[in-house]
Amino acid sequence: MDMVGQHIHHWEVDDGSSHGYSKYQMFNCPVCEKVTLNHTYWEDGMYGRDGQMYEENEILYPKNSVDNNAMPSNIKDAFEAALKTRNDNNALCLLGLRRTLEMICVDKGATEKELYKKIEELAQNGTLPEPLREASSFARKLGNSAAHNKGLDVDTHDINSMVDFVEYIIEYLYILPNKLERYKKRLMAREDDALF
Repeated sequence: MDMVGQHIHHWEVDDGSSHGYSKYQMFNCPVCEKVTLNHTYWEDGMYGRDGQMYEENEILYPKNSVDNNAMPSNIKDAFEAALKTRNDNNALCLLGLRRTLEMICVDKGATEKELYKKIEELAQNGTLPEPLREASSFARKLGNSAAHNKGLDVDTHDINSMVDFVEYIIEYLYILPNKLERYKKRLMAREDDALF
């Protein structure tokens, strides 16, 4: 795709303890003539699970990926596969979301065999708060309906809601804790600097 626009915003904390940038790029597809808006974010101290520095990339429009090194790559790949089918095939999207949910449950230590029991297990041990337990149950039920061809009538609103629900779960379990840890380290570095 051809890049048709770009804006970069550099920032720095007043005391110079931290800096970074946000980069927005717009691309035009020569085939369908639709645009894609990409956002790249970087700040000093961004480290992934492997200890390597990284940039966060996110396609803001159309939404079809989640780029965050705080989550396991297999879960990220499964969620992105579901997102890529959201406008083409409702059943495949729902199956992909259900698969993502099952992988999250396993990653977070659920030991039960059936998905609904895994969700309840994570809710009972405090990993999933009640709203996310309920969101998980909806995604599981619609995914099961798609898997067993039960003919549940779903529309674009249903699909978008299920995508949002699974994304909230990912945000709560992986992305938010990573961002909090990064901020805590940055704050501690400032406090250490203030002592000298």
